[in-house]
Amino acid sequence: MTPRSIHIETWGCQMNVADSERILALMARKNYRRAASEFDAQLIVLNTCHIREKAKHKVISRLGQLRKLKSQRPTLKIAVVGCVAQAEGKRLLKEAEGIDYLLGPAKIEQLPELVVGNEQGTALGFDQPLTVERDPTPSLSGPVSRYLNIMQGCNNYCTFCVVPFTRGPEKSQRPELIIEQAQKLVADGVKEITLLGQNVNSYGQDLSDRPTNNPFVSLLAEVCQIEGLERLRFTTSNPHDFSTDLIELFASEKKLGRHVHLPIQSGSDNILQAMKRKVNRRQIIEIVEALRLHGNDFAISSDIIVGFPGETDDDFAETLSIVEQIGFSFIFSFKYSPRPNTAARRFRQQVDDKIKSQRLTELQSLQKKITEQLNAR
Repeated sequence: MTPRSIHIETWGCQMNVADSERILALMARKNYRRAASEFDAQLIVLNTCHIREKAKHKVISRLGQLRKLKSQRPTLKIAVVGCVAQAEGKRLLKEAEGIDYLLGPAKIEQLPELVVGNEQGTALGFDQPLTVERDPTPSLSGPVSRYLNIMQGCNNYCTFCVVPFTRGPEKSQRPELIIEQAQKLVADGVKEITLLGQNVNSYGQDLSDRPTNNPFVSLLAEVCQIEGLERLRFTTSNPHDFSTDLIELFASEKKLGRHVHLPIQSGSDNILQAMKRKVNRRQIIEIVEALRLHGNDFAISSDIIVGFPGETDDDFAETLSIVEQIGFSFIFSFKYSPRPNTAARRFRQQVDDKIKSQRLTELQSLQKKITEQLNAR
């Protein structure tokens, strides 16, 4: 059988990168190979992110660009998968032409079936169990470092965040399957693995037969025992789940990379409470101080939102001060944008966009100075 070709475009987080690798593995079983470009592909997959306000517009714009290509090649098929597909659902089919397959992130397993069936179709929702590929998947992140999805979804419902509505509730993969896949990756030449989850350090809390009080720490320790693995990382960590035994593991396990991504979102207790973050400023600082007991070179990065509804000048000043006090290696910083279904979308006291822009510029200027100082050191 002559191989067919697939081109995949990935937007957003590391989880989407891992999902794209999963799609490539699934389609390889149906004799699909990666195309050199979109112009050589028989199937184009847009793996989408819905964290930002303009995410849907980006998808519609890209579909408009591909419409001409599809008019020239009527047999070309286009799939939109990921968080925009889940959040927008069939509304997207009405607003954008050219979509053959629409799948949420929990339903990507069904893409081969839809494609082989050669019929338009949708697969949305969260009722499918999380699976781990048993064979090493094609890599989008290079031959040395790989992502491994150990859970998806989130149960926290922070008031600004769309993830529970696009990824569903937390689902953890069985630890023995994760170990098996990690071993195969290392046997395939991988030296560094990053374990992925929207709220990765709550891993295992949904497993009915979890073996310990902290399944995530146990999993990290077990993965570190794999011979040939040189470094282990994980992301993303919700501060309120960052336990003492997790911090202590950094002292005893040298394979753990000395970097943690710790999304604080704000330095103001008022805003943290409004965001439903389940953590306060003092607790965030205590986590960082405890991590840095294991070395001053411990790198901390973060996500920060400016202009959350009700954020005052004093609240923003608190954010600037915690950024300066902690000294993040780098941050991902954003202006607040209302997301569908989230509680904060209904909050009063929405901050003017001009003020958001000014605050974002000031925050990024401060972080640039801190990063330059750290790099010089």
